[in-house]
Amino acid sequence: MKAIQIIALVWLVLIASLFYGMEAADNDYWPYPVIQEIRNFVAGDAEEATSITEKVENDLGMVPARHLVDPPDLSKLGPGYGFLPVPVRDRRGPPVMYLAADAPVGYRVIYGVFDLETTLHGAILIAPDGTVANIWSITQEDVSWPHPSDANVFPHGFAVTRDGSIIVAYDHGTSMTRYDYCGNVIWRSVGGYHHSIEMFDDETLWVWGNNGEPSQFGDTMHQVRIESGEVIRSITINDMIRSNPEIDIFGIRQADDEHQSRWVLTGGNPFHQNDIDPLPEALAANYPGLEAGDLLISMRSPNLVYVLDPATVKVKWWRQGLTRRQHDPDWNERGTITIFDNNMHRDYSRIVELDPQTFNSRIILDGSDYDFYSWHRGKHQQLPDGHLLVTSTAQGRVFEVAPDGEVTFDFLNLYTPDRGALTVSEARFLPPDYFEELPSCP
Repeated sequence: MKAIQIIALVWLVLIASLFYGMEAADNDYWPYPVIQEIRNFVAGDAEEATSITEKVENDLGMVPARHLVDPPDLSKLGPGYGFLPVPVRDRRGPPVMYLAADAPVGYRVIYGVFDLETTLHGAILIAPDGTVANIWSITQEDVSWPHPSDANVFPHGFAVTRDGSIIVAYDHGTSMTRYDYCGNVIWRSVGGYHHSIEMFDDETLWVWGNNGEPSQFGDTMHQVRIESGEVIRSITINDMIRSNPEIDIFGIRQADDEHQSRWVLTGGNPFHQNDIDPLPEALAANYPGLEAGDLLISMRSPNLVYVLDPATVKVKWWRQGLTRRQHDPDWNERGTITIFDNNMHRDYSRIVELDPQTFNSRIILDGSDYDFYSWHRGKHQQLPDGHLLVTSTAQGRVFEVAPDGEVTFDFLNLYTPDRGALTVSEARFLPPDYFEELPSCP
């Protein structure tokens, strides 16, 4: 009889524990939040490949392991490379840079993870003569609301204004921030902003995010006043789907049965929206059928690039399947669209040019020629003289290629010889007269 009572008690405890566990999971009762936190820590970000040891190193501030990547083949560096004098922590070495004598004359600004003396993240402004003109040491931790540490957010989203201020965002972050030239906060907008920040002629910018909701991949496009950070217009992905029932470029991410279609979730991120580029007034005449302010948008998961009229939320043009998991489609003076084609899982990335009228395309930079492969993230910029500036995030590298194929600028964010490089998020080339009068910083 005593044995039966013990067995019954054990079963009662197990059943009670099961029901409590179900209730705890549904309502976030203790210890579910702790278990969830441990599980998230072990799993890490869906796009990282760090070990448990490396995660511990990262989260304890020992080594920024979650930001370390494999650089390109260092044996190919030529005699013109040298260290860039940046105030970094003793645990890492200085970045390496090459600037050719015939490189385009202008500023180059690089945003990323630098492990600076005072902050992990920052932006470096390189003057036309190759010297360091300014450094923005930045953090997203100095806020009053709950937020992850800098070690666990990824710089992604950047713009620089003519007055020398910068606007930055982070994947996994909880804000978008504008800093002045001296690194002081001008404004900060709460929300899960990510991937890209693109300015328009009317003193606004476009960015993906969830305004006021710090979520990893917000599914809402926001138009924001550069001066104040005020959101003046928002368009969700569902708005786009509802406004374009006659085309099914979005439904490719659905599974079907006889009566309904359901979204096929990839980590809760079926589209992986990653870029918004408004068509500038100065370039609008090069694109028949499109107008200034139309938005060139990239969605990684469906290999989709399209143009949206933000006033009507109607899709005016699209191309699907030309690239594999692409980022950063750009307008240009030739009336074509250039695209950073990550070419995921195919050993090298490339820059592709597409004529939106004829749909003819060509590869204008073949990554196999430059040991260039960024399986995710990445940016590019085509300069007026035909040079291409490429940010290979997954290699910690920024490089510039002349029309004849020569590398005229190269930046490697090396950490240590045995630990690889730190990621760089984005680089911009700015003409020598881009800035207005810049302030002197204390």
